[in-house]
Amino acid sequence: MPGKLKMDEIAALTGYSISTVSRVLSGKSYTSDKAREAIVKCARELGVMASLASGRLLINGIAVFAPERTFHGRGDIFYLEVTKGIAEASAPHDVWVTYCGLEEKRADVKLFLEKAGHKNINAIIIIGTDDATILKLATTLNKPCVLINSIDREMTLDSVSPDHRAIGFMAMRHLFDQGHRRVLIMTCLRRETLYARLDGIKEAYRHFHVSFDSQHDLLVMENFAAEEAERALDDWLSTHDKALWPEVIFPNSISMTEGVLKALHRHGVRVPEEMSIMTTDLSWNLQNRLDTPVTGITVPCRELGIEAVHLLQMRMNRPQASVFNLMLQGKVMDYGSVSSATRHAARVALDE
Repeated sequence: MPGKLKMDEIAALTGYSISTVSRVLSGKSYTSDKAREAIVKCARELGVMASLASGRLLINGIAVFAPERTFHGRGDIFYLEVTKGIAEASAPHDVWVTYCGLEEKRADVKLFLEKAGHKNINAIIIIGTDDATILKLATTLNKPCVLINSIDREMTLDSVSPDHRAIGFMAMRHLFDQGHRRVLIMTCLRRETLYARLDGIKEAYRHFHVSFDSQHDLLVMENFAAEEAERALDDWLSTHDKALWPEVIFPNSISMTEGVLKALHRHGVRVPEEMSIMTTDLSWNLQNRLDTPVTGITVPCRELGIEAVHLLQMRMNRPQASVFNLMLQGKVMDYGSVSSATRHAARVALDE
């Protein structure tokens, strides 16, 4: 049954006017919750929801929760990009988006319930939380909820994340394909997602039959700050014989890379002539933040926000569908800071 007749049918079955049905199915927010619920329910039963154009967003308001540092001037650029993706995907529609700081652990439960339970909010996005209580509460609100870069052990909420394990594997495969075997990995392990990236790195070692020694190949820090990375690498180089120095440094963020470059400069190490560098970060960060771009694996950030909004729409259309866990892939961006092991060895021999 084509368009207008379908709206006639929905109007007749629900008792609402055709104009009200049209507003609801167009994603407009100026209808009552009661009318919207009845019309969406009827449209779903008639099979209309499955055939709606994907560009329509049947959401009035989205509450977005992210760590407080996301909203600071020089805070978490990763999560800031995610929020920009949410705004970008919501912009063409009549959707109210509100943002609220919520810490990764021991989050403010009262604040979460107040913001998520607001009458104008009918969808929730939670970014980067490890608080199981918050995730459990989100399942009780009867509103579609999507997690971004988080792990739901109960597998009850849709989620979208970078494929951290694959990103770690891809980075190491690029280095091993260049013939390198001695790599110093610098990372922070404050969240489970970062352990997943390390698992991918270790998987690459196994795949290429290279032994992994956490005492020599891994440098773990409290955070991703450039200053801490600079101090940590400076100490490592100062306490190890030069013959044991790695061929490649693999800091797991651009901020770490900034500190690494300073430490290498102080020790008189040329990049990539004497030591290669690879990192992970946003695509434009790899190219623009450093004076000289560094080869790395992109971590999709803005795309996470965009896909989260699409997942909300999917859940509105198909409330009984299986829970989604969408994994986004990274991409190697080669800016010349990784030299092949053969060329590296040749230069070392000439210098000696």
